Amino acid sequence: MPVSGLKILGARCDVNLGVRMQKLINNMVEHFKSVARDCVFKIIKKQPEKLDAVKMACTELLDKEFYLERYPDIAEANADPLLHYIECGFAEGRWPLSIDNSDAGRRIQKALEFDPLNSMAVKLNLMLSLGASDPETVRRGLEWFKGGVATPELIELHRQLIEDSAVTLFINQYLYSNRFSELHCILIDFQDLLPESGKIKVALALCVFRLGRLEAAGKALAELAEIPSAFEGLVLEATKTIAEAKIVNTELPSDSRILLLDSSFPSKVSSFRYGEFKSYLAEIDECSIQVRPDDLSKYGEPLPFHTQVEQFRKISGLPADRIRYFDADFIGSPKVAYCVFLNLADYFYSQIGLPSAEHLLFTLYPGGGFNLNDEVSDKKLRKLCDNPKLTKIITTQNVSYRYLVEGGFCDPDRILHIYGGIIPNIYTLDDKVPVVKNLDKPLDVCFVAQKYSATGAEKGYDVFVDVVRKFANSADIRFHVVGGFDEKTIDLGDVGNITFHGTQPASFFDGFYTQMDLILSPNIHASALDPSQSDSFDGFPTTAVVEAGLKGVAVFLSDFKKMNFHLDGSRIFKDNEMKIIDRNPDLISQVIDGYLSDRQALMELGQNGRRAILREFGYEVQMRPRIELLNKCLSTTC
Repeated sequence: MPVSGLKILGARCDVNLGVRMQKLINNMVEHFKSVARDCVFKIIKKQPEKLDAVKMACTELLDKEFYLERYPDIAEANADPLLHYIECGFAEGRWPLSIDNSDAGRRIQKALEFDPLNSMAVKLNLMLSLGASDPETVRRGLEWFKGGVATPELIELHRQLIEDSAVTLFINQYLYSNRFSELHCILIDFQDLLPESGKIKVALALCVFRLGRLEAAGKALAELAEIPSAFEGLVLEATKTIAEAKIVNTELPSDSRILLLDSSFPSKVSSFRYGEFKSYLAEIDECSIQVRPDDLSKYGEPLPFHTQVEQFRKISGLPADRIRYFDADFIGSPKVAYCVFLNLADYFYSQIGLPSAEHLLFTLYPGGGFNLNDEVSDKKLRKLCDNPKLTKIITTQNVSYRYLVEGGFCDPDRILHIYGGIIPNIYTLDDKVPVVKNLDKPLDVCFVAQKYSATGAEKGYDVFVDVVRKFANSADIRFHVVGGFDEKTIDLGDVGNITFHGTQPASFFDGFYTQMDLILSPNIHASALDPSQSDSFDGFPTTAVVEAGLKGVAVFLSDFKKMNFHLDGSRIFKDNEMKIIDRNPDLISQVIDGYLSDRQALMELGQNGRRAILREFGYEVQMRPRIELLNKCLSTTC
């Protein structure tokens, strides 16, 4: 009973009654103190040394200022905070310190040295470790608790804390990380402590789902008695995915010895991946593909994954067992595995693992989790390069090649450098057939990019807008924007000679680029604009620039990372093939203004650029060495 409450009660009594009441109150206080002491020390009556350990632990834990501020009744009674905590507060479960205190960790560890099973010290240490955002800290906390501290009594006492910690860790990692193999192991440790916890069972089932074990996840979810409300949305999403996978996976996987792995095929939203994987499937009978599809609807994909697969099967004649929804438990026994992008290589090779594969290959395209001088990106790269099964990394930009070699990630003999990328609609084009442009209409200038930031500055949209302002409302020039930008992204005032086309599907661009005369791409790596950002970069040129160039559109693009060079130092695109620009809108506008009076020269620049793109991105230049690498790994040791 708080001392202040007792004082108020005594004040309301007459003097005689007050005296008697005060004696009664004093007796009650002494009685409660006695009970508290009995509760705390009932198991150590015959162990005086244990009492000393508890006192020492309490002494280490107690932050006197915090204790008096949190419990004003103690301060009002003018009680000694340490004595009160030892005799009463500890047994009453009062908090001795804040875990937000910078000194909390040291205090707790010192208390545990004196009394390893001290319930408050154990609780505080669990709160610190299990409440951490870092999975490794949580894992170490569980290891400590399970390694001798976790008595049945303490587990029961801290049941809610343990369960809540498991759920919080799962939600954070599920939504914002992809380290699901580590998360799964930690959740198993949580389940060892609370095997009947429904929340932990749901978290484990969903973790199995994110590990790509769809059929196993489906069975685990079906066995759950109920779904806690916090998990309803995630379970619904997983259930829909599993149902779609069943529609696609009508056949067991083929016996293909080369397994292609992706997250967008057969959608044409990522046209280069569509062209690359389609080529492998057409040329190599010994390969199949399994896909863990991303949600591409925000990039203009109108069809669900199973419909995409159905249509591709009809067009290509590919058997059902050679294109499947990825399920880690049903991948066959491939000898060779191949994917693109760092994040996918990390997921499929480091997180999932392919036990039968002798050769793991991937293309390190810009983007997809690959950043320069980034701790997370480097960690993924190190883990992949430390895997002895990783046979080859294909690089497509000189920056990527040099980063791997100079950063000590791998030796040059583990790298196959093929400048460029895959442009599928290039393979049927004739470089001798010119693309004729209408020189009598206004000059059509376009900007094409996905919007990943507020103003799209890293894509150069801010520079493009400044150029538009230089020619505001001119009858001689029209501007076009394709992507997630609109008139509100950057205020253009009363500019009327600009059209926003929004995000468009792949089918849109063939006709669109035919009408364009110039594409402007003043992109720059985000870290150059904001040093706090990761050092990510686009490929050179971007896919949009290449696709436009193939239609004879003149190309103006930036090259701040000096990627317009082969490894031997020779230039890839010459001055008469593409215009290398900086981010100075005045200089860019001057060049454009010059071409307004010489449209023939601009068309010739576009024609030269088209021939250069066909030279650098042709099928034999891009696809043939990739196909040969896969076949070599299949037949021999790479």
